[in-house]
Amino acid sequence: MDAGLAAVLGALAGAVATTAAALATGWSAREQAKITARGEHRRQRRDARQAVYEEFIATVREQMAHASPLFEESPPEDQEELDRHLQSSGVRDPASLLTDAYRLHTDALKVLTRVQLAGPKDVTTTAKSVCNRSFALTSSLASLISTPREIDALRRSFRQAEERLLKLDMGLDAFIDAAQAALDDDGTTA
Repeated sequence: MDAGLAAVLGALAGAVATTAAALATGWSAREQAKITARGEHRRQRRDARQAVYEEFIATVREQMAHASPLFEESPPEDQEELDRHLQSSGVRDPASLLTDAYRLHTDALKVLTRVQLAGPKDVTTTAKSVCNRSFALTSSLASLISTPREIDALRRSFRQAEERLLKLDMGLDAFIDAAQAALDDDGTTA
């Protein structure tokens, strides 16, 4: 092989190596940009989810706080005791109790829609269950208020409403667990 051919082949090898290095560097930079963009997207999505989850939790807790003073005392024995019980728990009148209960349930449904859009599916399923329990509590409060003056029926309605409040609390705990898992998911598991 003569010196001219060796020089051309050496220059060609150098050019190929330089081109390959440039391509590898470009590919690496592009992949790093994709990873960074995915990470930023995940962070923004996580922050948005967290805000919606917090709003949902606060809304449901407000409903629970609205109802829980009713159950700080033992079940009422008659309608008059129920009326005193309502007043001592801060309820202006039975109609306002129901109006506020339905408003708070409706607020939870509004936030549920945003939770469903934020996802993921296991969180939205749990949130739907919480809203179902929220409605059950609201229905029980309506039943409690409209229960005839018969003592056994009044006690049953009272116990049912108290039981549904406890189930709502357990459902909210399950939602919080699902929300924490969703927020902790960094996308590295398959």
